[in-house]
Order: sequence, then structure tokens, then C-alpha cells
Amino acid sequence: MKPTQFFFISACVTNLGYLILTFFFFYFLNSPIMNKDNNDFLTFYNAGLIVIKDLPNLYNPSKYLFPFRYFPISAYFFTPFSILGFELGYFVFQIFNFLLNIIIIYLIYKIIQLYSNLNNLNYELENFKDLFNKPENNSILYQYAILIIMLPQFMNYFLGQINTLVSIFILTSVFYFLKGDDKSNFIGGLMLGFAILIKPTLILLIPFILPVYYSKTTKKIDFQFKTTFIRLSGILILMLISSIYFIVSPGLLEGFIEVNFTGNYTTIIGNLDINASFSLSRNLITLFQLIEFNVSNFILFLITILLFMIPILTYFILSSNKTNGLIDGYLIGISVILITYYDSWPHYLVILTPFIILFTLINKNFKYYNIIRFVHHLLAILVVISWGIFYLTYEFFPFNLCGLILLLLLYFSLIIFYKQQ
Repeated sequence: MKPTQFFFISACVTNLGYLILTFFFFYFLNSPIMNKDNNDFLTFYNAGLIVIKDLPNLYNPSKYLFPFRYFPISAYFFTPFSILGFELGYFVFQIFNFLLNIIIIYLIYKIIQLYSNLNNLNYELENFKDLFNKPENNSILYQYAILIIMLPQFMNYFLGQINTLVSIFILTSVFYFLKGDDKSNFIGGLMLGFAILIKPTLILLIPFILPVYYSKTTKKIDFQFKTTFIRLSGILILMLISSIYFIVSPGLLEGFIEVNFTGNYTTIIGNLDINASFSLSRNLITLFQLIEFNVSNFILFLITILLFMIPILTYFILSSNKTNGLIDGYLIGISVILITYYDSWPHYLVILTPFIILFTLINKNFKYYNIIRFVHHLLAILVVISWGIFYLTYEFFPFNLCGLILLLLLYFSLIIFYKQQ
């Protein structure tokens, strides 16, 4: 057995170990860090019941240990698990998460296969089994191992989170967008719409899926209206359905805005809102509270979005790198979201990592390629560790900077990448 194959198999066994350890904590230990009464799945379980029994209270924080932040339709994703009962629902939910990782691996394979066919990349991917048999594909298998073994995977299981499901929808949207025909563009928009239903902040990805390019030859913006309309229609259909819920029960909209855009619902110790999020906005909120400088959390969030979105989106549109633009756009958009949104947690890296992998596999000629790989490896390990350290040190240093520093390094590396295109 070759070293890369052994590493991949070891990563799969480790991932299974993460799942088993999670079950052990949930069913057999009454640990303060995770138990039946203290995990994120409890929120999804309650939402799956409330949406069918008590819809007006879907965003009532008193109904949850942690607030439900997603669009109303997304609560129905969890209803099947809720109907099973809490303990059985949790078991099936986590097995579901485990299986989704296998699908994520397959979707990454299909996306790379499409790119290889279009751009003559040095991979042999006629069949899925070629990933394991052909030496040309060792780098792909290695990246798979990193994805499966990284500590955010453990955190995703341990907290009962849903990031693998979001990844499925996002990667599926990329796969269909790459096909390019009208039907595929609509399906891709629909898949991205489902991802937005579960993670509303992913709406910031929309500028990066639009076929808007600057032609250096004609010195004009090339805007493909038909493709744009078809892609957006898939997303808008789901948003319009969600708006019906907000119209029928106006209190839902108020609750949705409250839990998503105020930066509230953190752990309060003394006069300080403590939150282990590594985002820039969250660290700034903490800093401003310490120095007693009053500023609207939403305005702060909006300013950070504009500061990070506008420069890189400009470079993205002006770039001549049209072939890989879609993959890079998703990577850029998700990175900006994690840097700017109040509640960016280590388990969200399960969503980001597939796009770092795709970027590194497709752009090996990038001058600072090794920096991206370096950040990728550190994100896989250090961010969860720094999250744990935060809870030991927040009384005298209430900032979580490790993940933010690494994401900023990734962001500015991508700026350099697009300046060179």
C-alpha cells in the first residue's frame, strides 16, 4: 500500500473515530462541554418540530438553547429527524453526516473531472476508482485525507452541526454551473438556494456566480443576461417561498432579522459579551465593548463586508482567469463571509475546505501556491485548538485571533493571485 493510500485510509478511520467519540459523549457522558442538553442538534431538533406545530415561535429564542438562524423552509430538513425522537434522531442525523462526507468526496471528484476535461490538467480520472489506483491522482487523494481528518470535522460531529449538508448543496451547485447549459444553470441556482436557506450569509456568494467579466480587448464589461437570469431564478424561487412565511406571519421576519443581523445571543459574563467566533466583526465588537465605544453591530458588520468584498470582487471581475473563475469565486465568497460575519466557528471550515482543495489542485502554477497549502493545513488543525484555548484565556484575553489571521492570510493571497491574472 502506497503512503498516500495509507494516509487516506487512516483519515477515514479517524473520521469514524470522531463519530464514535461523539456518540460516547452524547449517550454515556454528562460532560459540561457536550451532552444531551448542550449541543447544536437540539436547536435543529426543536426547529423541526416547531415549524410543523408552532410556526410563529420558530425564531423565539426562549424555545432554544441556541437560536435558530435559518430561513423557515430549512426547518423542514430537520423534521424527519425530529419525528424519530431526540435520541434516535440524533443517531440517524450523525450517520447521515458521515455518509454526506462520502458524497462530498465524490462531488469534488466530479468537479475536478470536469476541469480536467476542459483544461487538460494532469489527472487521470476516467473512473472514480482511478483516484486510488493512478499515481497522477496522489495529490487529490492526499487532499481528501486532509478534508476527512481535519479537526473541524470532529467539531461538526461533536456539536451536531449541519455543515456537510451545506457543502453538498454548494458543491452540487458548482457542478451544475460548470456544465453550462440552461437546465444545469437553473439546477445550480436551485442548489445554491437550498444552501442559502440553511446558511443565509451564503447570499454573499451571489456576486461570484454571475457571468460578469471585463474584456481587456474591448475595454467593456461583458454581462451575460440570460445565464444570470436563469441562475438567479433558481435562487429566487426558494427566496419567494420563504417570503410567503414572512408575509403570513410577520413576526417571523422580525425574529429572523434579530437572530441573524444584530450580533446578539452570546454568552454574557459581567458586562462583556463573550463569543469564541474568530471573525473580524466579532473581535471588533469585543474590543469596542472593552473600550466602551458604542457602535451598531449591524453597521460594523456591513462596513467589514464592504471593506473586504469590494476590492476582491473588483479584481475578480477584472481578471482574465475566466476558466477557473467559478471555483475561485466560491472560495473568495466563503472566505469573506467567515472573516466578516459575527458568528464564524471552526466547524464552518468544513464548507470552506473543499474549495481550498479545488483551488490548490487546479492552480498549481500560482507563485504563492505553497502559502495557500500552508494556510490550508493550519486551518485543519489550529483553529479548533485555538477555540479551546479561548475558553481557558477569555477572562484576561477575550479575543479569538488564530482563525482570523489565517483567513486574512488566505484572503490577501487571493488578492495577489487575481492581481497577477
